[in-house]
Amino acid sequence: MILLRWALLIAGAVVVVIFQTSASSSFPLFNVAPQLALILLCCWAIVRPPRETLVLAPLVGIGLGLLAYQGMPESVAALAPIGLASLTWRSWKQSHVNTSVAIDWTATILLTGAATILHFAAHAIAVELSTTGVNWLDALRTVMPRNALGNMLLAAVAFWFVWFPNANHRQSSARSRSAGYS
Repeated sequence: MILLRWALLIAGAVVVVIFQTSASSSFPLFNVAPQLALILLCCWAIVRPPRETLVLAPLVGIGLGLLAYQGMPESVAALAPIGLASLTWRSWKQSHVNTSVAIDWTATILLTGAATILHFAAHAIAVELSTTGVNWLDALRTVMPRNALGNMLLAAVAFWFVWFPNANHRQSSARSRSAGYS
């Protein structure tokens, strides 16, 4: 069963990467293509266990590096903070037993905004080091805020598609812990 779950996770990541590289530019939001892989990784980091995010983030980065016009090291490095955020969030949640879904939802939106800014900065630095003539100040002023806003808006919706399938598991595990079973 565990092998099947990991196979489905990896297959899902491949599908998201393929969709991100081939079709997401056809659906611009605020005149910028959304970063669906980044959005889903942020949702996954808040809802699911950190080890899944720590495996999926580099795989998605490698996939984006192979299929998109961006370097593989930059793609992996740009998504790495999501794994760190997942570990940090999980340790915070363990110390605060009764957290609401609203807190998870808000954390997902904020993580998506921060990850979008870090992702943009990592690629801006890489492109600036390898090419000349790119006006990054103009891109910081126009593209990055629209991209962050669009990604955060999509994350607010995508969170529920990740959270709802995991809601029954959470409720049953919370009941078993409260009943003295662990």
